[in-house]
Amino acid sequence: MSWTPNETQAQLDDEAAWLYGAMFAGVGYGVILALFAICSYTLWGRIRTRSTRTRSSVYLFIYASISFSLVTATFSINSRITQLAFINDRDFPGGPAAYEEDTFFFPLNMAGFVTFALTSWWTDLLMLWRCTVIYQDCKALTKIATVGLSCLVFLASVVLSVLWLIQMSSPSSSPYQDTAMGVDFTVPSIAVALMVNITVTIMIVGRLLYYRHSVARALGPCMSLYTSLTAILVESASLYTAASLFFIIPFAMGSSFANGPLQIIPETEVVASLLIIYRVLQGKAWSNEVIAEISSGRCNGAPVESPHGVSVLSELRFGRGPRETQVGTSVRASECAL
Repeated sequence: MSWTPNETQAQLDDEAAWLYGAMFAGVGYGVILALFAICSYTLWGRIRTRSTRTRSSVYLFIYASISFSLVTATFSINSRITQLAFINDRDFPGGPAAYEEDTFFFPLNMAGFVTFALTSWWTDLLMLWRCTVIYQDCKALTKIATVGLSCLVFLASVVLSVLWLIQMSSPSSSPYQDTAMGVDFTVPSIAVALMVNITVTIMIVGRLLYYRHSVARALGPCMSLYTSLTAILVESASLYTAASLFFIIPFAMGSSFANGPLQIIPETEVVASLLIIYRVLQGKAWSNEVIAEISSGRCNGAPVESPHGVSVLSELRFGRGPRETQVGTSVRASECAL
């Protein structure tokens, strides 16, 4: 005896991908919960003790809290929709797959679409800020060109996302079939949002590789803390880029596999943002102070206290006695120990 419902294989594949995506979204939310707890605890401790970096700690705490609130709302709404499709309304004609296509304009679904878009915009703003920080020592024209390009792509993403939300708000403009609107904004809006991340990722990775080459040529591998593969991947939020590609490629091909990655995109966006904040709190992220130290090499012959609370060496010594050689540098002691 077969207990398979009276549905096509394509419908069953859609439902399976949807359910798997919901489970992986739960895993991603657990990671976010842990990262947010670590970051908020550290930031709140700095705020209470009124440290020298209180203002930046307040900004980061507010940003992390809003990110966590948005992704919590998105995850909760998606979980509720999954429950309705697979449990409460499981006898809907055509099953959960048809339920998804026929109820997209319902208020609960629209709330999920709105929080999805807001999460994307909010995390993109952090990446634009990181791009500004990493390019802050460039010439004015280069900085304007790079940051300006990122901002223009971001604005295009916001406009297309708004059009997508308008399309999803009415059954007469369904993205699943030909309707009066005539254009499906789902792929363009997500593609441009992905373009924002890819553009910023390429610029950040390129700049970090440039720093890696320049510093390694002058000082050797001592700056691996800031130019390692982990640093480059985290600073550029490559995790979000990979998740977006996993969705948009199968979606454009009409594959049911896209239902899975779509549900983890908000989680990957926020995980990438919280990882950057976590590196900032550890003193391992690129900052204005780090770039200024590398660019100027300011030292006065004695250990200097860095903004992150670790000593900065003014010189390196090789050999002993009369054969001793001194080399001036501004590399952190903790970095050269790696």
